[in-house]
Amino acid sequence: MEVQTEGPVRVVHFADPWCWWSWGLEPVLKRLREVYGDGLVVEYRMGGTFDDVDAWMREYGVDEGSTVDWIRESVGMFRNPLDPEYLRTTRVRSTYPACRAYKAAQLQDPRRADGFFRRMVEAFQVQARPGTEATLRALAREGGLDADRLVRDAGSEAVEDAFREDRLLMERSGANFLTLVVIAGGAMESKAEVFTAAPFEEIVDRLRPGLPKRAPADILEYLEKQEGLVTPREIGEVFRISDEDATRRLEGLEQAGFLSRSSYAGSSYWTPRHVDVDRLPLEVVRISHVPPEARIEIVSDLTPIVTTAVQSLYTQVAKEPRKGYHFPLGLEALRFVGYPEEDLARLPPTATESFAGVGYPFATGAIREGDTVLDIGSGSGTDVLYASLKVGPAGQVLGLDFTPAMIEKARRNIETMGARNVRIVEGNATAIPLPDASVDVVTSNGVLNLVPQKDAAFREILRVLKPGGRLQLADIVVQEDVGAVCGLNPQLWADCIGGAAVEAEYLKTIRESGFEDLRTIRRIDYFSKSPSEATRRITRTFGAESLVLTARKPARAQA
Repeated sequence: MEVQTEGPVRVVHFADPWCWWSWGLEPVLKRLREVYGDGLVVEYRMGGTFDDVDAWMREYGVDEGSTVDWIRESVGMFRNPLDPEYLRTTRVRSTYPACRAYKAAQLQDPRRADGFFRRMVEAFQVQARPGTEATLRALAREGGLDADRLVRDAGSEAVEDAFREDRLLMERSGANFLTLVVIAGGAMESKAEVFTAAPFEEIVDRLRPGLPKRAPADILEYLEKQEGLVTPREIGEVFRISDEDATRRLEGLEQAGFLSRSSYAGSSYWTPRHVDVDRLPLEVVRISHVPPEARIEIVSDLTPIVTTAVQSLYTQVAKEPRKGYHFPLGLEALRFVGYPEEDLARLPPTATESFAGVGYPFATGAIREGDTVLDIGSGSGTDVLYASLKVGPAGQVLGLDFTPAMIEKARRNIETMGARNVRIVEGNATAIPLPDASVDVVTSNGVLNLVPQKDAAFREILRVLKPGGRLQLADIVVQEDVGAVCGLNPQLWADCIGGAAVEAEYLKTIRESGFEDLRTIRRIDYFSKSPSEATRRITRTFGAESLVLTARKPARAQA
């Protein structure tokens, strides 16, 4: 098996649409896909369970009745329900036609082929549909494939060669249908008869250290991306909750009208329903969000937990700006929040491509020529370079950030633009490495909502400002307390909503830190540009908006 040192991690599963072990491993593969995103690819190889059912039963010393018992025993191990009598009910004689159909689907569209594989597994093993050409055609059309071409290609020499190669690879590697093979970092490691993702995550993290991970946080969001049937076992594995808790959540979402339930062979399965609602009831949010893996009720210090999630996400933003995120990014975001087009043309594209700000703080007009400006959360350098245009050659701009990938990218962009009056320092908003009364303006864009200790951050900002110094910032606020409903969810913090303060409390914190003349200049529905329907809905539920604010440090100490 080929070992690659670059590209995404590969997880190879020797599978068969008729093999119950493939259904048993689906929750594990779904979890791995959710956690690692584009950093991991699941690769199905068709092992071919049997070409002749009678010969297969003789080889394993079973008959129709004992095969049903064997399947029931297996389901007890992996706990993903199916119809234990599906082989007998469907009267399948060979699993090879379905394997060839998958290889034929790959010739059309590898992504849709994987969805077609899942459809076949559900149709055969859960719904006990016959493995006829008519069924394969129907499933192909459901998955957006050309059914006529699929049937034609399935009988081709190219597909037969590809199927034979998969079977030979399975034999040479010593794997079986219960095996997952992880290929990463020039190494390969396999594990069999394991039906939970944690051991495979340990392998991936060890073989590819630093690969970004994302903790799944929203069941409705997950379901929106799925096609077909969802089981409690799948939800339990993906979100690291018990099957009982998963069942309770699925039933709750069903009662709220977001899911439909069907039953096969005495087991329940759910499918998402499209519900055109602008906001979610908070009880639905409680059901859909915050699985126990991510829910942390009592901690002494949120900062390390949040910092890890934030750094992981914004490292990806720095390195993979063209990837899809829950928020608008790059030039699209800059234009949406109000940056003038003529000014954007003066900035390096490598800076603007990773822009993740939430507003246009420069609308305040706080920066003057010759000023010293501090940008808290300088990211890839868009705002520090933009500020350098405002302060001119007589001014100075400092950027503060704690994500190494962003700091490195910002410094390269500063060099590219030739901005000699701009530099980046490493640090965070609650311990700014600058002297008292050393800057004229502090600016920040979508960062302070990521800081757990907002009162400490605003006190630090006040400290480094000169008397009469100005604050300009854009940030996310909410009207309903996210934490009161969802608890502490680090992933929601990284996505700019989990740590957002209720607007009235946020403004109160700024005033109590010592600022005066606090004004709201602009407000926009920032998340309306999110590519995720689930994100748009949840942010509307909590009344999340982006505000552009300005305030001033008193010119003299108050008595």
